[in-house]
Amino acid sequence: MVKYSREPENPVKAAKARASDLRTSFKNMRETAMAIKGMELESARKYLNKVLEKKDVIPLRRFGGSAGRSRLCKLHGHFGPGRYPEKSVKHLLDILTNAESNAEVKSLDTQNLYVTHIQVNQAQKGRRRTYRAHGRINAYMSNPCHVEVVLSEKEENVKKPEDEGKLVRKTKKQLAQERLKNGASA
Repeated sequence: MVKYSREPENPVKAAKARASDLRTSFKNMRETAMAIKGMELESARKYLNKVLEKKDVIPLRRFGGSAGRSRLCKLHGHFGPGRYPEKSVKHLLDILTNAESNAEVKSLDTQNLYVTHIQVNQAQKGRRRTYRAHGRINAYMSNPCHVEVVLSEKEENVKKPEDEGKLVRKTKKQLAQERLKNGASA
């Protein structure tokens, strides 16, 4: 069995999926993953499909050094660079589909799932070479990544019943102060 970096709080109501050595940019995948963290499964899928159609953008919050500013980032509360990382989005959609089918096997309600944990790690770099002027050779590396996703069912909040005959505990000091207010002697 593969070890995940974090186990869900309630493993019975959670589904996991992971992919290793994906041939896509680590930096783009990290930004895409952080964009859908905490979203419901359906809204995350719709958002990623909008990015594929170039109707929405992935805001680049950490790795956006040379990217140009996108006005669509305003929708996400970010006024900086944004891109449409198609390859990363397609891989992430596949992982979400895998996690959803794992949830169906566990007989979870797929309409009630949301992304509780998503993590992207750097994988071992792919080594190639490029030929330069004057007979030199330089490294030509690729930056693949590992991704893991945990989907959990939203827990229904149960209201605490209001007890009208609730017993209030008081300290000795509070009891003594009340007696003084009521006119009794200390």
